[in-house]
Amino acid sequence: MEQRFREHIASVLEGATNLKILVAVSGGVDSVVLVHLLSKCAYDFEVAHVNYKLRGSDSDLDEKLVCKLAASLQVPFHSDTRLIDPNESGIQKKARDLRYAWFRELVALHEYDAVLTAHHADDQLETLFLRLSRGSGLEGLGGIQAKKGFLIRPLLPFFKDEIIAYAKANDLSWREDASNSSKKYLRNAIRHDVMPTFLSLSPQTATNTLMSMQHLQDAFEAIDIQINAIKQQWINSKEVTTIPLISIQHLTPRGFWLHHLFSSFGFDAVEVDKLLGTHAGKKCISTTHELLRERDHLVLSTTTATHDSLDQQYLVSKKGLEYPLRIQISNLSKRSKPASNSILIDTSKLSFPLLLRRWREGDVFYPTGMKGKKKISKFFKDEKMSTVEKKNQWVLCHKNDVIWIVGKRSDRRFVANDFSESLQIKIG
Repeated sequence: MEQRFREHIASVLEGATNLKILVAVSGGVDSVVLVHLLSKCAYDFEVAHVNYKLRGSDSDLDEKLVCKLAASLQVPFHSDTRLIDPNESGIQKKARDLRYAWFRELVALHEYDAVLTAHHADDQLETLFLRLSRGSGLEGLGGIQAKKGFLIRPLLPFFKDEIIAYAKANDLSWREDASNSSKKYLRNAIRHDVMPTFLSLSPQTATNTLMSMQHLQDAFEAIDIQINAIKQQWINSKEVTTIPLISIQHLTPRGFWLHHLFSSFGFDAVEVDKLLGTHAGKKCISTTHELLRERDHLVLSTTTATHDSLDQQYLVSKKGLEYPLRIQISNLSKRSKPASNSILIDTSKLSFPLLLRRWREGDVFYPTGMKGKKKISKFFKDEKMSTVEKKNQWVLCHKNDVIWIVGKRSDRRFVANDFSESLQIKIG
C-alpha cells in the first residue's frame, strides 16, 4: 500500500515536494493511516484537529490521541473547539461546514498550499448512494473529487479494508467514533444497510462503480469547459452580466444546458426557458439573483443590485460627496472640454445643498441640444438602457429640478455659458 500511495500522491501533487501541507486528523483509522503514510514518504506537514464536544470525554480523548500522534512525529499540531448542539438537526453537515470554515482560516493565516483529508474509496461509494437519494446532477454523481481548490484526498483509491489492514500491520493506534454505528444518519444507514448487499453482487462491483464515477467526473469536466466557452460570450460589468440570447437560445438539449448555466444562480431550467419565450420586461427572481428579459439579451444581477431603495437620497454640499458616488465640485477660471463624467453649471442658478437620488417615474428634464422637455423614462428608452441600468441610475437635483442624469445628459437650464461664472461637477 505504501508504494501505491507514494506513486498516487506524487501524481496528485504533480510532483511538487516543497508544498506546505496541513492534514485534517480526526483520530480515526483513516486519518491516522494518512499521517503515517505521509511521514513514511518524507512529506513535510502539519496536523489539524477539530473538537465538537459532541461525545463528552470521548471527544477530548480523540483530541489527546491526535496531539500525541503529532508530537511523536514532531510535527506542529493545531486544534480548535467548534461547539455543536447535539439536539439540532443536520449535525454531520454542520460539523463539516465548521471544519472546512476553520481550514479556510488556517490556509489564509499560515499560507498552506493544500489541506489533505482521509476520504477513501468506501466514502466515495457511499457518497454516490447518498447523492442518488437526493436527486443530484451529473457533478454530484461523480462523487468526491481527488483535488478541489486547496482540498486534496490522497486515499480515494484505497478501500477501508486495506486501510485497516495497513494500520494493524504497522501497529498504529486510533479511536473508533461510536456515532459511526448509529443509523440515524443517512450516510451511516447507507453504510450498514445498503453497501453490504450492493457490494456482494460481484467481486468487481466496487471497482466497476468507481470506474463509472470517474467517467461521470470526466464528463462533467468536459461540460464545464463548454460552459466556460459559452460564458465567454457574456458581458460582465460592475453590477450586471449581459447575456446575448444568441449565446443560449440554440443550445441542444436546451434544458440540460440552461440547468448547468443558471442553477448556480438559483434558477430552474424550466423558468429560464419560459423567460426566453416571453417578451422584454419579464423576469425571474431567485433568493440571490434576478434574471431580466430584454429585447435581444438577458440581464443577470444580484438582488441587492436590483432592489436598491428608490428612497435613497444624499445631500451634496459645495465640498462634494464621497458615498455612494464620489462627486467633486470646483470653480473653473476657464471652460473645459465636455466629458461624460462631468458637467459645467452656471453658479448663479444654484444654491446648495444639491440632492443625489435614484431617478423616479415621472421625472422630466430639459436635455441639452434639444428643445422642450423630456421624460427621463423616454430618454432611457431612446438610450436602450436595460431595466437594471434604469433602476441603478442616479440623478443630481437642484430642489425639485433634475440638473444631471449622472454620467449621461445635463439639463440645459443650468448649463454654464461663455459669460457665466461656472462650477464643474465631476464624478469619480
